[in-house]
Amino acid sequence: MSFMKFSKTTEYAFRILSFMAQDETKLYNVDEIFEKLRVPYRYLRKLMTNLTRSGFIVSIQGKNGGYKISRKTEEIRLLEILQAVDPEYLSGKCFFGFDNCALQVPCIMHDQWTIVRTNINNILAGTSLADVKQTKND
Repeated sequence: MSFMKFSKTTEYAFRILSFMAQDETKLYNVDEIFEKLRVPYRYLRKLMTNLTRSGFIVSIQGKNGGYKISRKTEEIRLLEILQAVDPEYLSGKCFFGFDNCALQVPCIMHDQWTIVRTNINNILAGTSLADVKQTKND
């Protein structure tokens, strides 16, 4: 996994939630999300379950059911989403992937990578779903 690139799961979660954030009151069905975003269908179903369990969306059952954003988009931070779907992303993993890179024997990139991780963390913590929601023209 490249540390500067989000996992497919994270990319899809960001894409799905920013799409659904267009209208916080609307019920979106999986077929509509699939049509608009082209996330692989089985992956999409699994991710919708994960996003529901994580509290970002709610599932409304029944003939006219679907999914909708569970809270105000201004309250949902990208960092929360990342932590829910890919908690390892901003962990203390070594830049080079070494298992033994620690405070006792850090790799040559340890300090610089810590700064990068901190900056990414701050950007994601400071960015809400409302900040990145897709417009209807996207």
